[in-house]
Amino acid sequence: MSVDRNIAQPGKKAGRYSMELLAPAGDREALEAALNAGADAVYLGLQDFSARKSAANFTAEDLERAARLAHALGAKVYVALNTLVKECEADNFAKSALLAWSAGADALIIQDIFLGKMLKSCYPEMELHLSTQAGVCNAEGARLAKECGFSRVIAARETPLADIARIAEEIETECFIQGALCTCFSGQCYFSSVVGGNSGNRGFCKQPCRKKYSIDRKGFDAPAYRLSLADLCVGEDIAALARAGVASCKIEGRMRSAAYVAAAVRYYRDLLDGCHDRLADDFSALRRTFNRGNYTRGYLFGQDRGLISSDIQGHIGERIGSIGKRDPSGRYVFVRSDFSVHDRDGFKIIRKGREEIGGAIWRDYYPAQNGGFYLPYSEKYRTGDDVCITSDTALAKRTGAYQRKVPLRLFLRLYAGEPLSVRIEGPFGTYTASSEFTAEVSRTRPTTAEELAECFRKVDALPLAVAFGDIETDGASFVVRSQLNAFRRKVWVDVYEKLSQARAPLPQKTFPQAKIPEYSQDERDAGELIAVIDRCFGDPFYQKIKIDFAIFDPADCKDRASISDFLQDAKYYARHKYIYLPAFCTGEDLALYKSLLPAFDGAYADGYYALELCREIGKPVFAGTGLNLFNSCDVAGALNGGARYVALSKELSLAECGQIGCPSAFVFAGGRTRVMDLGHCPFAKTCASCDRRARYTLTDESGRAFPLLRSARSACRFSVYNCLPLRVDAAGKNKLFDFSASTAEEKEQILFDKPGSFTAGASKKGIR
Repeated sequence: MSVDRNIAQPGKKAGRYSMELLAPAGDREALEAALNAGADAVYLGLQDFSARKSAANFTAEDLERAARLAHALGAKVYVALNTLVKECEADNFAKSALLAWSAGADALIIQDIFLGKMLKSCYPEMELHLSTQAGVCNAEGARLAKECGFSRVIAARETPLADIARIAEEIETECFIQGALCTCFSGQCYFSSVVGGNSGNRGFCKQPCRKKYSIDRKGFDAPAYRLSLADLCVGEDIAALARAGVASCKIEGRMRSAAYVAAAVRYYRDLLDGCHDRLADDFSALRRTFNRGNYTRGYLFGQDRGLISSDIQGHIGERIGSIGKRDPSGRYVFVRSDFSVHDRDGFKIIRKGREEIGGAIWRDYYPAQNGGFYLPYSEKYRTGDDVCITSDTALAKRTGAYQRKVPLRLFLRLYAGEPLSVRIEGPFGTYTASSEFTAEVSRTRPTTAEELAECFRKVDALPLAVAFGDIETDGASFVVRSQLNAFRRKVWVDVYEKLSQARAPLPQKTFPQAKIPEYSQDERDAGELIAVIDRCFGDPFYQKIKIDFAIFDPADCKDRASISDFLQDAKYYARHKYIYLPAFCTGEDLALYKSLLPAFDGAYADGYYALELCREIGKPVFAGTGLNLFNSCDVAGALNGGARYVALSKELSLAECGQIGCPSAFVFAGGRTRVMDLGHCPFAKTCASCDRRARYTLTDESGRAFPLLRSARSACRFSVYNCLPLRVDAAGKNKLFDFSASTAEEKEQILFDKPGSFTAGASKKGIR
C-alpha cells in the first residue's frame, strides 16, 4: 500500500494545515513506520542521555542510516539528549551531541537550558530545541530559551492554548497532540527517584503514577488509579493549534509499537491533509494499536472529565462485540460481533468500561458460527461484557505495508558510439550521468527502450518511485547486461547520496570550564545561610532562629491579608522576604505574581521563566531546586542569567554537589520533598461535591501516606509531597528547607536536630 501524498519540496507543505507532523521512533522499525505513514520528521534517542532509556534507541551507526533514509524521503530527524547531566558527565554529553549532529541530526532536543547554551556557544551551527522537560509554559520562558540559543521550544503539556499562542509569537513552537500524559508538570516529577532512586529526569522513571492510590475524600477513598491520566488525543481540534501559530505537532510514544506509530501518523496525516473521508477508519486503527481508557484533549482547552484514567491501566483497544453464551462443549464462549477475526488476534474483556476481566487470543481452529466467533471460556465472563480488540493482525499487516517513496522522473539516451546518458528530475533538482562504456552497434538484437526501463525500475531496495520520460534510442545500439546493471547501481547510489544530504563532521571540542560568579562579600560573611519555604511562619520556634530567607508559599495568593501578615511578621526573624514562584505558571498566574512581587524583597523560583520575569521588574531571583541545576554550567548559567542565589537539584548527593564547585550554593536539607506538581484536579473537577480542603492524604497500596496540598493559585491544582520528611546533615553548607507540607513537630525536629523518623533522600547515594 503506497502513501498517496507525494514528497514535497523542502519548505513546501501539501494539505490543509502546514504544521510539521513529528513522530516518535523508539527503534528502526518504528522509524520506518513513521516515515512510511507520512511523518514530516521523527525524533529518537541515543543510548545515553535519552529520557526513554528503556526504548531500544539508536547507536551512532543506526542514527546515520536513519538520518540518510529520512533525508532521502524529505523528512527530518531530531535527536533527544533530554536528561539532566551530572558534572562528571558534561564532556560525554558534549561528545554525544557532536556525534548526533555529525551523524545527520537536524536538531538536538535538550532539557538542560544552560548546558544547551554552552553547546550553542561551542557549535553555533547546531540547531537546538528545548525539551518539554524544561517546562516552558509562558512567553517569559520562551524569551529565555531564545536568548540561550534555542530555535524552538516544546511547550509543556499543561500549557493552555492562549499561552501557546503567546509563546508562538516569541519562538517556533512544538506541541504534543497525541500520546501519554505525565501526571506531574513537565520536568518536576521526583516521585520515582524519591521512592526508588530511579529518576524520570534521567530516563529511569518507574511510573509510580500508574499505581493505585486512595485519597481521604468521600468517593475517592477506594484504591484506584488516582494519579494516572488518559492518553492525549487532540484530533480535529488540531485546527486550533494551527490558528495559534504552532509550527510542529508531536506524537508521543518512543516506547510504543511500530503499528501504533504508523496508525497515529496516518490519522494526523489525513487530518492535516484534509482527507476527512478516511478519518473514521484511521481513528479506529489508532484505538486498536493503543488506547488507555479512551482519550482526553488534555490541558490545551481546559481540563475535561476524561483526563484521569482511574479505572483501567494499559491498552484496552476498541470495542468490537460482547460476550454471549457458551458453546455446547463448555470450552468456548460466543462473541457477538460483525468483526472479521484473524488468527492470533488479541482481545480484552471489559465490564461496564471500568473493570478488566481477562484476555484471550483467537485461533483459526476454534469453532465457527455466523454472527460472531468463539473465544476460550472463563468463569469470570458474564453475558454482555464488552469484547475489545487489542491486537489486530490484519491491521498490523496493513500498516506494515505502507510505503513512502521519492518520486523521480528519468530520461535515457542510448546511441551507438556514445555513452549511455541518464537525466533524473527529483526533489534535489536535476541529476545527470554518463556511463564509462560506449554503446556498440548491435550484431544481432539491439537493446530496446523497454529493456532499459525494466533495468532502471530496479532500485535496489531504495525508497525510490521511478517514472519515465523520454527514452531515446537509435534502434541499433547494444549494451552488455552486466555493464548496464553496474551503471544502474552506481546511478541509484549517487541519487540516494544526493537525497540523503550527508553532513561533514564537526571538529571535536571539550566544554570550557564554567566560571561560577561568587556571591557578594557581605552575604558570604554571614556564614551558613538558611532559607525556609513555608505556608505558615506563625510557629513560635521561628522566633528562636534567624532565617536569612523566609520564602512565603501562600495557601491562597489572592488572600492579601495573609500576605500582609507574613510581610509584617517576617521582618522580626528574616533578613529577606521572598515569594515562591512555582514551575507551572500561566500568563494569568504571571499577572497575579507581578502584582504581588513589589511588596517582597525577591522571588524564589522553580521555573526558568522567573529569570526573565524578575529581570523585567527589577527583583532578585533565588533559583530554586525546580530549575534542576545539575552541574557547574547550570549554576554559572543561572547566576549569569540573573539569579542572585542558587539551590542545587534535590536529586544530587552531597558529594555531587561538592563536585560542582560552588560552595555558596544552597542544598536541600530538610522538610517534605515536593514530588509532583499537578496541573489538574485529581477529583475530576467534581466541584459541586468538593469539600475544598487545603490538605488531603494520598495513600498507596503499601500504606504510605503522601500529603496532597491544594495549590496557592488555583483551587484545582495540587502538589504531592513525600511520605517521609527529609533531614540531611549538611554542615558547612547553605541550607534550604521546604516546610510547606510539614507538621510543626517535623519542623522543630529538623531545625533543632531533635529525634524523629526521617529519610536522607538522595543526599548519600544520589540517583540513577
